[in-house]
Amino acid sequence: MSRAVLLTGATGFLGMDMLAELVAREHEQVAVLVRAQDAAGAQERLRETLARLYDEPPPAARRVRALHGDLLEPGLGLAREDREWLLGTVDRIVHCAASISFELALAEARQINVRGVERVLCLAREIAAAGTLRRLVHVSTAYVSGRHAGEFDERDLDVGQRFRNTYERSKQEAELLLRQHAHELPLAIARPSIVVGHSASGWTSAFNVLYWPMRAFERGLLSEVPAREDSIVDFVPVDYVSAGVLALLDADDARGAYHLVAGRQALSARELVELHAAVTGREPVRFVDGGALPAGAETFAPYFDVRCRFGDERARELLARAGVQRPRPGDYLAQLIAYAQRAAWGKRPLTREGAFALAGEQREAAA
Repeated sequence: MSRAVLLTGATGFLGMDMLAELVAREHEQVAVLVRAQDAAGAQERLRETLARLYDEPPPAARRVRALHGDLLEPGLGLAREDREWLLGTVDRIVHCAASISFELALAEARQINVRGVERVLCLAREIAAAGTLRRLVHVSTAYVSGRHAGEFDERDLDVGQRFRNTYERSKQEAELLLRQHAHELPLAIARPSIVVGHSASGWTSAFNVLYWPMRAFERGLLSEVPAREDSIVDFVPVDYVSAGVLALLDADDARGAYHLVAGRQALSARELVELHAAVTGREPVRFVDGGALPAGAETFAPYFDVRCRFGDERARELLARAGVQRPRPGDYLAQLIAYAQRAAWGKRPLTREGAFALAGEQREAAA
């Protein structure tokens, strides 16, 4: 019997891209844990997710099995027969599921992002006890760095930093928990920075963080920005993050944390504004000291006052072995904006497959 990959968080942006990449791998059997009341509900959520990825799901998507469960429930809320199937079939786990809300109360963020990790760990230990666990890849965030200023290396975790929100704090606490079990499990941690659309097509299902100011610039809602122009804005396309997670899944020798980030190629806020202006033909906004933010900007504004640069030497070495190079933000920002405009900033989304087809047609027309 071929062994399977268990993927959590498949209904989220990164999880969807990961699912599509796993489906594209020949003969890969995939199980997805989705929040649902029963097996029928889980299957329906999988169907909805596939409909956001494909115009017509490929035959390979039949290899995906939906399991109903819940990170908040003991034993992940798995039915007995599903748990037995997992223990006998799964040898790799990719844990993408998390709350990415910046506004949850700390206790609620911990329930999802810390206690949920604890329950995935319990399952991983059971599979390891049976001698069949090959890999556990946990998706964290580079912003476990919090408000740290200066370099933050892949081996750093607790450097006395303060946090912008409960998301960052709960993700750091989850990593502290994982460190306690790193010696007993084949564990690797992926730490992406701000994840944006696909570098080739611009496709995204999440128009947040970086997209908020880009849309505000386009609509003329921002002419002045009360932010530091030398702030470091580190973002990476979802395909680079998915490639990194897959590389960690396949590399039996990978251990510890890996930064999937722009790193030394990250733009300053000033460079981002100037690049955006060059792409859109609009006047760059001005940076000012103080001033009010438009409604809705308060959540994301702290990420435009970042003084931390992420080291990513280990990740780049790993990805180089897999034939993947870190893309430069200036090479794909125009594609992000083009897709966002075509999708009306999320109001008229395309499928992932449809976005690729459209981008290909546009490249042919421009050739």
